[in-house]
Amino acid sequence: MMFSSTLVCTQCGWRTIGGEEVIVRRLRALGLFRRAPHPPIEMVSELLKTNAHRLTCDACRQPCLAIIAHGDGGSLEINSSDILAESESLGDWQQAIICQVCREPISPDRLDVFPSAKRCAKCQDLSDRGAEPITPEYCPKCGALVELRVSRGGGITRYKRFCTGQPSCRL
Repeated sequence: MMFSSTLVCTQCGWRTIGGEEVIVRRLRALGLFRRAPHPPIEMVSELLKTNAHRLTCDACRQPCLAIIAHGDGGSLEINSSDILAESESLGDWQQAIICQVCREPISPDRLDVFPSAKRCAKCQDLSDRGAEPITPEYCPKCGALVELRVSRGGGITRYKRFCTGQPSCRL
């Protein structure tokens, strides 16, 4: 079963066509599918419909993408005005916007002042001081956090990367 989507930026008109892997990668950047290495297509499709307005444009870096067509042979037309109207009707029930660095929700007070904020106040403060915060590393297989631990075995390297997922993946 083939799955593809056409995403269009409502601000600058940028457009891309992405397959299942590209869509899953974009949704993972929003904090979805962290533990699912191969999520079901139905789930990917539904999460894409509900979270397309949160996906960022590659050209203007604004969270304003809309789905033009997607499916597994058939196509579904969704206007960008429908997505904008739906996101406005959600009001106080909108999903939290996640910080790009620490993956914590950005406070609504900060978003009132800076609507296009991509980082929480703490991470932005560290960035302004010149000390970039350490971004966590995620397992490429399951999406769980990866830790650096002291190796018990011999060899050249003393430290090794370990997956914190249950069960842990072999890296």
